[in-house]
Amino acid sequence: MKKIKSALWILIVIVPVGVRWMNDFRFKDYIPSSKNVKETLPASFLSHVTDIEGVQVEIVEEGKVNGFHLIPKKLSSKGVVVTFGGSEGSSNYDVALMLARNGYEVYSLFFFGYGKLPKELKEVPLNFFEDFLDFHERHSQSKEPITVLGASKGAELALNLASRYEEISHIVLYSPSAYSFFSLNQKSTNQSSWINHQKVVPYLSVRNGSMMGVIKMMISYIFNFPIQYYPVFQSVIENTPKTHLETARIKVEKYAGDGLVFVGGDDLMWPSELMTKEIKRHAQDLEVYTYPNAGHSYMSGRYIWTPAPGALIALGGDKYKNSKANESSNRILRRKLKIWHA
Repeated sequence: MKKIKSALWILIVIVPVGVRWMNDFRFKDYIPSSKNVKETLPASFLSHVTDIEGVQVEIVEEGKVNGFHLIPKKLSSKGVVVTFGGSEGSSNYDVALMLARNGYEVYSLFFFGYGKLPKELKEVPLNFFEDFLDFHERHSQSKEPITVLGASKGAELALNLASRYEEISHIVLYSPSAYSFFSLNQKSTNQSSWINHQKVVPYLSVRNGSMMGVIKMMISYIFNFPIQYYPVFQSVIENTPKTHLETARIKVEKYAGDGLVFVGGDDLMWPSELMTKEIKRHAQDLEVYTYPNAGHSYMSGRYIWTPAPGALIALGGDKYKNSKANESSNRILRRKLKIWHA
């Protein structure tokens, strides 16, 4: 009996270690070496290249307005573009830089982790945008129009802002959400991602998600398989009562402007294609472009390693398909901005 117990304990220890070792080798192209781990951490001001030929880049640190102000030396447009990244904590600086090089004045902003903003993605005050509007009024080369561009959670933010601030003329959403979701605080996710003037924005709770989805995530983490968040978000939507689902839906019909939506059909992070259809149902003036084989992010491969929780995250697509979607969406974006900001 003791031998059987010993054998079982050996299996319990050896099997996970063995599977993790095999997955380390299988996904080695996506897992950074220890010396490169810092490169995958959420970007800081110092990690950005700000000495750009043809573009003046100013670091902005004023209360809740934190990020970069990019002014091309050959300004060829009116108004400004505001960019937001996703839950990784970026300001979407690469896109902002691409737009600035094309003659647009851009604000590339963080919405958590800096200044007087929350340190984590929980109860982020939407009214920080009022501080930005004040800063914009004092520092921008021209005032209108304002285009807000966001990816993933940044798209969720952009849609929330557009439904509340009439100053926003155009929006650009990548892999968006139709709903306000739970926070991504490591200690407790049962909070809203957003508040507005100290009032909690109604949200879809992780408690409505499938326990099986959570178990699968835990197994993936233990055995070093890429973690898929899609089943969790999908089950949260499916299991939330319709009345509360509607309460947490971002009221895009209150937005009077137009915009672009880019979505990948192989998004493994959350059901962005399904949620895009819900957004479109309430906002006919948004142009939707779907890339069936692309994933959640067009600027990465199928998986991405994150320092928190120290695991591979499944995004979908692959480097080639995502790159093609990125090239196509950039062409469409530049063409549309040329019209909006002429």
